Amino acid sequence: MHTTKYLLSTIKEIPANTESISHQLMLRAGMIRMLSAGIYTWLPTGYRVLKKVIKIISNTMNQHGCLEICAPIIQPRKLWDQSGRTKLYGKELINLIDRRKKKYILSPTHEEAISYIFNQEIHSYKQLPIVFYQIQKKFRDEIRPRFGVIRSIEFLMKDAYSFHINKISLQKTYELIKEIYIHIFTQLKLDFKIIKADSKIMGGSISHEFHAISNIGEDKIIFSKHSNHAVHISKFNKKKNKIKIYLIKTKSNQSQYSMAALLMRKYDPLNVKDLQNINILEYPIKFIKYNKMILSYQLTVNKKYYNNENIFMLADSKIINIPYLIITNNWFNKKFTPILWNKRIIFNKIINVKNYDHIFYYDTNQEKLKTKNSIEIGHIFQIGKKYSKNINFSLHDKNHNKKTLHMGCYGVGINRIISSIIEQNHDNNGIIWPNCIAPFQVFIIPINMHKNKNIKNIAKSIYTQLIHNKIDVLFDNRKENLGKMFADMNLIGIPYGIIISDNTIKYKEIEFYSRKKNSKIRILISQITPFIKKLYNR
Repeated sequence: MHTTKYLLSTIKEIPANTESISHQLMLRAGMIRMLSAGIYTWLPTGYRVLKKVIKIISNTMNQHGCLEICAPIIQPRKLWDQSGRTKLYGKELINLIDRRKKKYILSPTHEEAISYIFNQEIHSYKQLPIVFYQIQKKFRDEIRPRFGVIRSIEFLMKDAYSFHINKISLQKTYELIKEIYIHIFTQLKLDFKIIKADSKIMGGSISHEFHAISNIGEDKIIFSKHSNHAVHISKFNKKKNKIKIYLIKTKSNQSQYSMAALLMRKYDPLNVKDLQNINILEYPIKFIKYNKMILSYQLTVNKKYYNNENIFMLADSKIINIPYLIITNNWFNKKFTPILWNKRIIFNKIINVKNYDHIFYYDTNQEKLKTKNSIEIGHIFQIGKKYSKNINFSLHDKNHNKKTLHMGCYGVGINRIISSIIEQNHDNNGIIWPNCIAPFQVFIIPINMHKNKNIKNIAKSIYTQLIHNKIDVLFDNRKENLGKMFADMNLIGIPYGIIISDNTIKYKEIEFYSRKKNSKIRILISQITPFIKKLYNR
């Protein structure tokens, strides 16, 4: 592609009313233009990136046997009324009424529609499990569009749906899709974490989110560098007055105490290393199974336990500032009396539980956890039978028993992926794309080409060779100064550049530029094509 035949809509200044780096750079690089708040047109540079991201996602899904479809963007509202999600989504749904007074919505997601369609197409358990996916636009009536395409009214999404004869099959596919997503985000060079999440209005029992680390992310997560998992920081503040209890076996020579009880906040898991210096406990640590109702009664009603006659009382230091706790028992729908620390329960020892979640692994130095903002880029769900039950989507299994089908759904926000990559890969000069999704792989700048035929001929020759070898090249043939041309190439983030000048060609060389390293080296003209091919074949 020659720049004189291309729309290179770069902007030097930082656009007004832009909060995030990715929004600024997408506008400055000529990737997007706003039509209305939360509604954007993808210009040629942005659309080239978009298509490359889509290709990586599609190829990966296809390689694992997923089948691509294209469902309607517009859906009958009655499907949503039937599932009950019209009220759950509320004002975020964009509603339409046609000339016949029929009600429709612009789809934010397709669970109802996909279930309805494939209830008519799947006729035997032998067709299962099966996974369908599509990549298309979705719509949500955002109350406050912001951060460019991160929080927009119209957005591009890859959504997939799986159907299964039983829960075990659903779980296997769910784990497969989780690995597919890990592979996709790794290919895209994203710094991401996986979070166990709530299913919310989607339904189902198990759900995971994928988050890209970003300073402008509206979520806050906590994680260890040794794990690709994380948790929402909000989990540590949620229902903080709820307490859990561990019963732990004491040493056989401790006749005074039949056991030890450790009280902790409900959402703080325990690492046994936190207990290794408590002499009264048997080591290795052994936990005792117990009846929750009886233990609640013993700790709240029976006075001899307050006086430490039978139980050695331990507490995590984080619960000491909680003014009271209430231990509840759902079996009998009873609520026991509030307990005041060090009045009705006297603790024998206070310890510091350092871990925050079971997904983290620590060395003996107790590595500190990191807290970062993040952008949600993917979400997967084990939905189960929620939508199948609504439309009686069922089949006979191999034993001729009628089974309501289980469903999984799996979404990836493509707009958000692109914004997240920019947030993680930029400098003062512009975007630094990973090689796999850059709008062009190489740029060519021939200095003073219009005044020097030798430079022009060499530039054209290299361009032709690269195109022949299927290298995506942007040939800058504008009558601009070197500074302007170079600034534009850096801004749009092309990974590599070839600079041809009179100073180098007399030695039969060109300058090869690396955007990521911000460095130049000289390479023989005869070797430049195989050199670039090698870079992209690694």
